[in-house]
Amino acid sequence: MFPYLIFDLSEVLIAGLVGVEKVLSFELSVPEDEILPCFSGGWLDRLFIGSISEDTYLRQIIAQEGWHTDVAKLKAVIRRNFHHQVEGMIDILMGLTGSHSLILLSDHAREWVAYIRSIHPFLRVFKRAFFSYNLRSLKRDPATFSLVLDAMSVSPDKCLFIDDNPENVLVAESVGIPCIRFVNAEQLAAELDGRFALAEREHHR
Repeated sequence: MFPYLIFDLSEVLIAGLVGVEKVLSFELSVPEDEILPCFSGGWLDRLFIGSISEDTYLRQIIAQEGWHTDVAKLKAVIRRNFHHQVEGMIDILMGLTGSHSLILLSDHAREWVAYIRSIHPFLRVFKRAFFSYNLRSLKRDPATFSLVLDAMSVSPDKCLFIDDNPENVLVAESVGIPCIRFVNAEQLAAELDGRFALAEREHHR
C-alpha cells in the first residue's frame, strides 16, 4: 500500500523558478516567455549537482544574456518566489503523515534548499530528504532513483513517486517505481485515493 511516498519539491510543494519571470520581465524589459529558458541548461545542471555555486551560476546567466542586473537582485527575486506554497498541498501532506513515510527527492541547489528550509517549517514532516547536490545526480538519470532506494533499503513497489515533470515520472517508472504526475492538489488527492483503494483491494485478495 505504498508505505513510502516520494515527493518532488518545486512546483509540487512550493514554487521553484517558475514565477520569477513575472518580476524579471518588468525589471529587465524582456518578454516573460524568454526568461525561464535562460535559467535552464548545463549551468543549472552543474548548480544542481553541486559542482558550481549559486553566485557562479547567476553571474554566468547575467553575462550570457547581457542582463542589466546583478547577482544580489536575482537572488532576492528567486528567494521571494520560494515563499509561495502550492495551494492545498500542505493539508495533503499533513493528512498522510500518520500512515506513510514521506520522502523528499529534489533536483535543487544547496544554497536554495538552505533558504527554503528556513522559511518552510512544514518540510520537517519528511522522514528523509534527498537532493541532487548530495546525490551528485539528477532525476533524469535512473541511477538517482536507485541511489534513493538503496539508501532506504526498500523495493520500488513499496514507493509512490509524485512529480510534476513528465520526464522524471518516466525515469522513475523505468526502474519500477509507481508514479503520479502532479497537476494540482485536487487531482493528486483524487489519484492518491484511487491508488490506495486499489492497493488495499489487492492486499486482501
